[in-house]
Amino acid sequence: MRRLVDDGMVLFVAIDGQGRVAWVGDSCRSVLGRDPADMIGSDALAIVHPDDIGVVTDTLSEAARNADDRILAVVRLARANGTWATLEFGGLDLRDADGSGVFLVWGRSHEAPGLLLQFLGSLLEGGDLMPLLRQVVRWSDVQAPHARTSIVVHDPGGRRVVVAADGLHPTLASPEAVGPELLGPGAGASAPVAVPLDVLCPEVATAARTSGTESLWLLPVEGEHGEAPRGVVAVWRTRPGRILATHVRHYREVAKMAQLAVQWATNRAELQAAATTDPLTGVANRSQLAACMREARSTLSALLFCDLDDFKAVNDQYGHLAGDRVLQAIAARMAGTARPEDLLVRLGGDEFAVWCPDLDGPGEAEEVAARLLEVLEHPVVVEGHAIAIGCSVGLALVDGRVSGEDDVDRILGQADRALYRAKRGGKHRWAAEAEA
Repeated sequence: MRRLVDDGMVLFVAIDGQGRVAWVGDSCRSVLGRDPADMIGSDALAIVHPDDIGVVTDTLSEAARNADDRILAVVRLARANGTWATLEFGGLDLRDADGSGVFLVWGRSHEAPGLLLQFLGSLLEGGDLMPLLRQVVRWSDVQAPHARTSIVVHDPGGRRVVVAADGLHPTLASPEAVGPELLGPGAGASAPVAVPLDVLCPEVATAARTSGTESLWLLPVEGEHGEAPRGVVAVWRTRPGRILATHVRHYREVAKMAQLAVQWATNRAELQAAATTDPLTGVANRSQLAACMREARSTLSALLFCDLDDFKAVNDQYGHLAGDRVLQAIAARMAGTARPEDLLVRLGGDEFAVWCPDLDGPGEAEEVAARLLEVLEHPVVVEGHAIAIGCSVGLALVDGRVSGEDDVDRILGQADRALYRAKRGGKHRWAAEAEA
């Protein structure tokens, strides 16, 4: 019985008829951070949140009248560190007829259901990866007070990132502390794997021991359809002991929630890429161009409208597959020619554009236009054929901000008129339009 009431995350308290604490289980150390000896004889309401005192006194009064049709009371109790623990309480009136004896009450964390609903709500609302993983870590540690969790995953950009419990040693919270490689080949998500601290790098092992870690359990964050793990759930245990069935179930759920968060972030990144990227060449599309133009804060920018000269003849002579490969090669050349801060766009067919923000003067945009013409003078080799492709460029300067879609269309129209002038001038050249 003592092990039942002293071990774990459920707080047991006996309250006498005068509202004093007659006895409290040792679990108050983990739940409230308080020494049981310091609580004996104290006013039970002293650690109750002021706004919750009414429900406590009313509930005890109802218990005295044998009112058993109650919903469990949710009460906030003060932890030793000044924060509040939200607990869901039940209880029994064990007093004798003369009023002697105690009320026995027990409280378990009410944070976990709320945190789970918060995570599911964030997932449905399209939350970002890192906040989602922070919710998973918090949910995990609320239910397992003798562990501190960290989740190490690869984000949609391929970077290894980590979300760790509050207070976890900075060395243990680094992306390099642990990874799926520690699980070994073929490790599945059926149960956590106990990893000896000695196999960690010396710096991590030392930090684990000095911060009170007794053991490390790892569980992979599975990839989809048999893919390699997306990451790992690390459980830094502050109490010795073997992996129990409840641990297995809990950390499976943690790993599954982390997998959902990573998969959502990956799917969203893929959807965003599909919405803003030209599928043939991999460069930006018109939607991304319009967004970048509207978000720019430059005092001087330029839009270069580029049209490949006589491209229709390529499709007619060599076929559309060869034409597609030419477009891919042209896009790669143009991307390597523009400035790092420029945005290369395929508008459709054989039409491209380059958005040049943050210009010091018109000459910078003119230099980009000249380099584009130069790099496209060299033939593109496709299936053994050297295909000559030229380009004409229309340049429109933008003095100030682009406020909306009408502005985008107006600037595109000015660049298009400049392009037409370049075409009429003999092609393989650039021409400029007045400031937009």
